[in-house]
Amino acid sequence: MQQFRGNAVKDVDLDPDIPIYQNMDKYLSVKLDCLSDYRVEHDIAKEMKECSTYLTQVKSVQIIDRADAHDPEAIIELAVRFISGCAMRKQSVEGALCSLDAITDPTREAARSSRKVTPPELVGQAYSLAAHAQYQKFVASPAERQDIETDEHLFCRSETRRLGYGQPPLTSLALAAHHANESVKLGLVSHAVLTVGMTFRDIGESCGVDVTMMPEGAKKFRPLWREVARRVEEIYEQERKRRQPSEQKDGCGFACAAEGCDVRREQKSALRSCAGKCPTDLKPSYTHLHSSVQDWPRHKLICKPGITGKIPKVTDKAKVLELLEVGDEVEEELQVQEDERTDAELEAFRAARRSAPPVDPKYAVLDISESEPPASEA
Repeated sequence: MQQFRGNAVKDVDLDPDIPIYQNMDKYLSVKLDCLSDYRVEHDIAKEMKECSTYLTQVKSVQIIDRADAHDPEAIIELAVRFISGCAMRKQSVEGALCSLDAITDPTREAARSSRKVTPPELVGQAYSLAAHAQYQKFVASPAERQDIETDEHLFCRSETRRLGYGQPPLTSLALAAHHANESVKLGLVSHAVLTVGMTFRDIGESCGVDVTMMPEGAKKFRPLWREVARRVEEIYEQERKRRQPSEQKDGCGFACAAEGCDVRREQKSALRSCAGKCPTDLKPSYTHLHSSVQDWPRHKLICKPGITGKIPKVTDKAKVLELLEVGDEVEEELQVQEDERTDAELEAFRAARRSAPPVDPKYAVLDISESEPPASEA
């Protein structure tokens, strides 16, 4: 599973006296990526210490009891623990989504009632977490997807029953985009939200979609596309201010853009320009193919802004074009409906229930305490 800030959290110097629990770095990474605006700067060491104290003092059983009582802060905390696997017996994005349904699932009466009394900032955080959870399903490896499908049967969410178990990755990305869009509408533009939007944008571009039309022309997710477009322009402007000309003519010829490459060419046309979708004025040029490969980790931040890790190959181009269709803006149709499964589907569901562990999130609780030895020490 991908964690956007995992490395930054792991690399920070911590007080050796604070307990470090298993997956605590992922726990903080999820919090930073999902619960705050992407522009907020964080003191990682301070927040890691606060996380350690909180995890020591507040057990997951307490969080679950509060979540069962429809405490929105507890619902969000439980989702963070499920996604990260911290203070839980196992990591489960489906468990997180099951928890968040109490706020984000419009087909549930309890969720609709909860939305009326829950502060908008908490609802936005719930949608941001749901976007992140669905994105994790999208980027999951085949082995991880098998585990996720097992959890889908375990938690038996109404959305999963409606769509079917083991949906293709693109379905998860579309659901992630829906949640990310709702988060934006509520005023929260988190790293997780932008990653969903930028990934979808990149896939659309590879399918021939004119992404410049999305902010004002897309039928769906316009608020999300506007924020993505604004962030992409921010990245470009930051790069324009930062960079020196990547190729310049000096006494020895035109220079390669790759750092450390001393090869020169007499003619600029002899350099290889990036073939990506980056702006013309930010396109680097290289003397050799291996120079472009060497420079890719740096240039990827500009050429494919916001993309982290390996993205699954999407083969259903028609579905991508449908989701990113340009036209009059339409609201997503979210029908409030009861169980509409056939008798055969119900019997299959009952059989799956009989062969699965009890549907109770308490199965995942790991009761951590001060007496428990830390999994690792900084």
